[in-house]
Amino acid sequence: MSEKIRLIDQNGYRQRAACICIRNEREDEILLITSRDKASWIIPGGGIEQNESTIEAAHRELYEEAGVKGRIIRDLGVFENLERKRRTNVFVVYVEHEYDDWEEKRLFDRQRHWFQLKEAFSLLKCYKQSQLEFFQRFLLTSSNYTQLIHQVNNS
Repeated sequence: MSEKIRLIDQNGYRQRAACICIRNEREDEILLITSRDKASWIIPGGGIEQNESTIEAAHRELYEEAGVKGRIIRDLGVFENLERKRRTNVFVVYVEHEYDDWEEKRLFDRQRHWFQLKEAFSLLKCYKQSQLEFFQRFLLTSSNYTQLIHQVNNS
């Protein structure tokens, strides 16, 4: 895994792509991965490389970090983190294949796990609050919005 030149926009913001992964049409669970230091559970994502589209970056990061491939079913938009000077384009991906072995599992012992939404919300709230906005937009744009909100609030 070589260091690549990451894309920075004209305002000095690092350009990123991230994916909320689902594996069924109910959208009632999402895939989280461990951070590199294994201290927290996070939504997979990372920097966009030069000469790479946001969609290409999303697919690459998803495979590198989580060892999964799938198809993008929704674009949740761009989220700005003023503190860290990042702009992240977030997609919802329907996972079609999970690999047993992938780059960051070998390099960092990165783990992945499917979580019910209430537990995923709790983990993000505890470990990665900057990604809660991604999660909330995911819920708001789901065709199962009412059921998902009920699951998060009442399970």
